[in-house]
Amino acid sequence: MTNENIKKPNILLIVMDQLALHAVSCYEAPLCKTPHIDSLAQDGIKFERSYTPCALCTPARASLLSGVYPHKHGAIFNSETGHLPFSENELGKRLELYPQKLKEAGYQLGYMGKWHAGLAETANDVGFEGYGPKNYGDVRNSKEYHQYLKEHSLSELETVIEFYAQNEQNKMDSSGYVKGSTEATPSHFIANRTIEMMKQFSEKDSPFFMTCNFWGPHAPYWPSEEYKDLYNPQNIPPWKSFDEDLTNKPQLHRRYRKHVMPNAGKAGWDIWSQVVARYYAQTTMIDAAMGKILNALKVMGHYDDTLLIFTADHGESVGIHGGIFDKGAMAYEEIYHTPLIIKMPGFIGAGTTRDHWVSLLDVTATICQATGTSMQDLDGQSLFPIIGGLDCVWRDDMIAQFHGHRFPVSQRILWWKNFKYVLNFADTDELYDLEHDSAELHNLILDSSSVDLLKEMKKRMWNNMKKTGDTLGPQAWTFFE
Repeated sequence: MTNENIKKPNILLIVMDQLALHAVSCYEAPLCKTPHIDSLAQDGIKFERSYTPCALCTPARASLLSGVYPHKHGAIFNSETGHLPFSENELGKRLELYPQKLKEAGYQLGYMGKWHAGLAETANDVGFEGYGPKNYGDVRNSKEYHQYLKEHSLSELETVIEFYAQNEQNKMDSSGYVKGSTEATPSHFIANRTIEMMKQFSEKDSPFFMTCNFWGPHAPYWPSEEYKDLYNPQNIPPWKSFDEDLTNKPQLHRRYRKHVMPNAGKAGWDIWSQVVARYYAQTTMIDAAMGKILNALKVMGHYDDTLLIFTADHGESVGIHGGIFDKGAMAYEEIYHTPLIIKMPGFIGAGTTRDHWVSLLDVTATICQATGTSMQDLDGQSLFPIIGGLDCVWRDDMIAQFHGHRFPVSQRILWWKNFKYVLNFADTDELYDLEHDSAELHNLILDSSSVDLLKEMKKRMWNNMKKTGDTLGPQAWTFFE
C-alpha cells in the first residue's frame, strides 16, 4: 500500500482516556456495551494486540505526538506542563511533533478535549485550532464549557459522589453520577464541538485532521442520570484476581493499594461492583457521544473517504488484584492492553482483525504515511503494510516503560509470544504466561522451570532497550548479565 492510494485524506483521530478492553464489547467484553465502537470495527480493522508505550496520561500522549518513547521526549510523569521544552528531547536532538508536519503539508488542524501531553501548555501551542486546555484540564470550570451550556440552554451538572477511592478531599478519584442532561456532560460538550469544527473544515478545499480527546472513562466515574443505572451491580461478577492477596507480587503493589488508594483496597465486591457499573455506564455514555461524531461525518458525506483512528492512551484497573484503583506501577494487561481500530478510506480491510504486536507509537507513523509527511527517528512503524496484508518485517515482541506515578519507580515491560516479563529494578520482577494465566495471578519469576524463558525475555528486553536508546540502559546492564 502506498501513499498514492490514500493521498491526503481527511483524518479523524478519536482518543478515549483510560479505557480498559473489558469495557469494549467488540473486544469480547462480557457486559459493557459500546455499539458505536463496535460499528466502527465492522467498517474498519481491529488490532487485537495493541499496547501503550507507557500506561500514564502525559507520557502516552506525548509519545503519540512525537512517535518516540518517553525516555526520548522527556515527559515521563504526569507533570505540569510549560516547563518541558519540545525543541529538544532527552538525547539532545530536535523533537518533532506530527501537528507541525501536517500543518506544513496543508492540513487544517482541529483539537477538542483533554490535552495533558506535557510537551506544551495547550494544544494551540503546537499548531492546533480548537480547545485543548493546559494540564489535565478543568473542563467544567472553563469558559468554553460554560459558553456551550449557554448556547444550548443547559443547566450546570450536580455531582453525587458515592465512593472515594482515596479520601473525601480527592473528588478526582471517586465514582458516582451527575444530575442533569447528558448533553451537559464533558463528553457530549466535546463531541458537539468536534462536529462543529469538522463542518467548518469541510467547507474548505484543504484536507483536515481532527482529533477528539474525551475526558473519560478516566476517573471520576460520573455518568449522567440517563446512563447511571444501565448496568446492575448484582450482574457484575468479581474479577478473577479480586481476592488476590498479592503475596507473590512486588512490594510496590501492596504499597500502592495500602497507602495511595486505601479506601479502594479495603472495599469489598459489594462496593466495587457498583464502581465498575458506574465505569461501564460512563463508557457507554461516551460511546454514544462518539456515535454522534460518526453520524455527523456520514451526514457531511465524508465518512467513506475519511481515515478514522480510534484508540486510548492506556487502560484502567477498576478493582483488579484486590481493589486497585486508577493506574500506577502495576503492569497488568488491563492497564497496558488498549483498543485500536482503523477505518480506511474506501473501507479497505473492513471487518477484519490483525494480531501483530502494535503500539500507540505506530499510530504516529501511520498518520505520517497517510499525509505524505515524515518525522525523524520514530520508534513506531506505519501500520499500512500489515493493513494491506503485505509481506513486511514486523516486530515479534513489544516493549513498554514506566517511570512512576504517585511514587517514583522504574519499570520495563516486554511481551513475547504469550509471555510477559516485568523488570522492577528495585523490587521483585514478574513473569506471566498470559495464555494459561490471563488474570496474572501466578508470578513465575522464581519458578525453576522458567529459567530458560526468563533468559530469553531478558535478552529481548535488553536488545529493545539498546535499539531504542533507552537512557536507563547504562544503569541497567547488570540486570541482563
